[in-house]
Amino acid sequence: MDIRTRSTWILLFLACGFTIVSFNLIQIQLVEHPRYLQLAVGNHTRVETVPPVRGSIYDADHNVLAQTQRVYDVHLDGAMEADGTHLRQIAAALGQPLSKVVDAFNPKNRSILLASGLSVDDPAIARLRDLKLKSVIVDHRDERTYPNASLASHVLGYIDDGTGHGMAGMERALDKLLVGVPGKRWVERDARRQEIAAYQTAEQPAVDGDNVTLTIRVAIQHVVEEKLDGIVDTYHPNAAYIIVMDPHTGEILGMGSRPTYDPNDRKTFTPDALRNRCMTDVAEPGSIFKIITLSGAINEGLVGLDTLVDCTGPWMYGGRPLKDDEPNGTLPVMEVMAKSSNIGFAKIGLNYLGAQRLYKYATAFGIGQRTNLFGDQSETRGLLKPVSKWTPLSVTRIPIGQEVAVSPIQMVTAMSIIANNGRLVTPHLTKQVADADGNVLETYANHTLHQVISPHAAQTVTKALQQVMIDGTGKDIKVPGFDGEIAGKTGTAQKFVDGAYSHTQFVSSFLGFMPADDPAFVALVMVDDPKVKGQHYYGAQVSGPVFANLASQVAQIMNLTPDQPLTPPASAPALTSSTDTKTKWTP
Repeated sequence: MDIRTRSTWILLFLACGFTIVSFNLIQIQLVEHPRYLQLAVGNHTRVETVPPVRGSIYDADHNVLAQTQRVYDVHLDGAMEADGTHLRQIAAALGQPLSKVVDAFNPKNRSILLASGLSVDDPAIARLRDLKLKSVIVDHRDERTYPNASLASHVLGYIDDGTGHGMAGMERALDKLLVGVPGKRWVERDARRQEIAAYQTAEQPAVDGDNVTLTIRVAIQHVVEEKLDGIVDTYHPNAAYIIVMDPHTGEILGMGSRPTYDPNDRKTFTPDALRNRCMTDVAEPGSIFKIITLSGAINEGLVGLDTLVDCTGPWMYGGRPLKDDEPNGTLPVMEVMAKSSNIGFAKIGLNYLGAQRLYKYATAFGIGQRTNLFGDQSETRGLLKPVSKWTPLSVTRIPIGQEVAVSPIQMVTAMSIIANNGRLVTPHLTKQVADADGNVLETYANHTLHQVISPHAAQTVTKALQQVMIDGTGKDIKVPGFDGEIAGKTGTAQKFVDGAYSHTQFVSSFLGFMPADDPAFVALVMVDDPKVKGQHYYGAQVSGPVFANLASQVAQIMNLTPDQPLTPPASAPALTSSTDTKTKWTP
């Protein structure tokens, strides 16, 4: 091949090569420019989520129960501080020895951690910002804290550290309000994919979460926690529960159970401790259920407080004996309640109420139903079988609190009906919601569901409950200054263990309200299997004194004025009769 031909082929080859290169350049720079631009931006620009500050949770008196604290981490871009000129200034601003900063310094490291977890009030933050060094990166992050440690932990719950969302309690129930709306931040990074501090770009700010005010009062909650700790120290029970509620509004003023946990400390997070037992646990209520039996019979006009009931025992029914702790003869209903006669209440259920009406009132008082206090968080319904599944014995056992299982919150709600002139209110924990600037967005109204029993019936049952405290099973339970002004019921339920009622394991309870004529609060103290010697497991002995001490302190917190001490008669006079029933009120 001569030189001319060779030269021609070389020129043609080069021309084709340049044509292909030119075509690719046109393709890249013009046709596919947007795609390559996006790739380039993606390689050097990172879009970060700017987390909002989770809203705070306050008690009814605006004490902080849960808050998110912004903390700061300080990094040094080693490449931008390659000569180490400003290391002495940085060390001084941080209040650290120069040697510590020098040892950490590496000009090849674009993100050297110098300090972590500094609070917004730490003077080091202001000093670093005053230096205005592009090599110093001050980043913030948020930490959820609970200033009162385990106080009201089951009410508050906790959040997931990874997602920042509520996992239990009000943190979960109100998560959509508390969590806020995330923002965005665009940052530049180098070939090693490390942030270049000098080229931080635009930011779309986050919208912080709303702040929530609960009905809980810290002062009352402190009393609740103190009494629960005392129960644990004294009786070493399987569990213990206390709830304090305003019967007129349904506001929960204090709630706690044992065992418990500290939402600040993940080491305390055990399955037993995390459960809000006031909502998840069930037990046969025993004698505190008798408030429902009597309410139904009074409301239906079937008995009055002077109606006589033969309580002589043992009493055989359905081939099974029933007896009282102490022998009784024929008693008026007032004394049947005061002495908590099982035989008397079994006969009220059998001879007066009957199965259908007994079931109707148990349901109307909230037994077998969820309160939804925490939304869908594993609250139990308890156990109340339909009448079709009752045994012939059930109509005599349910009236005394057997063959039925309740949660603590259900019994507090039931007693609140009596304290609230027969009206059922929805128990609730949320009082108010405000935005991050303090503007009130919503105030939660109290919801009265319906009238369960007549005001007359409620007042009559209240008199019977006062008699319990005057000369009945609660006569030794005293609150100074409020003699005769406590309405309450003791309860001692045998636990159903391995298919039979135990003679060694009990649930000891006291459920009451005060002042009786204008109740400010209802409180329940319940102890599951107190470890005691001898016959000292009764509700009047275990839970009653705790209630008295609790009620005395709560009365002071609520500024209740004691009435003049009353000198009650040996036996309170009859308030109504089976023929003087006034108007029935059907739930």
